[in-house]
Amino acid sequence: MEDEAGGLFDIEISSDESVDESDKVPRDFQSEADFEKQRQEWKPKNELGEIWKTLKLPVDNPSKPESQTILHAIEELYFFGRYKEAGEVADEVLKGKLNEDFRKTVNDYKGRCEARSIKPADKEDIDTSQ
Repeated sequence: MEDEAGGLFDIEISSDESVDESDKVPRDFQSEADFEKQRQEWKPKNELGEIWKTLKLPVDNPSKPESQTILHAIEELYFFGRYKEAGEVADEVLKGKLNEDFRKTVNDYKGRCEARSIKPADKEDIDTSQ
């Protein structure tokens, strides 16, 4: 049962479609002049522990990018040894409505910050016999 008058496999491609494909420029193409201009204007981004200032806290049900920014802010403060501030940011974050996994992660960071912010004199008072 052959269909000689047409059918599914009787498809023609116009010559116009094949010509358009050769004229397309790749979407990741950048000319040398554009690259040099961008290279001259580029400056490294220096983060000095101030990401937390850009946060609007508390936040309810943050999106994934917002969640990442929040965690980066806490991690940055922690990295710079600003444990008390990192713990305070974590406290503010925990005031919002958060999903269970994100809440657990923020609580973990808060616990680490609290443990690190204890001064050496205070550590003697802690009972470690448990």
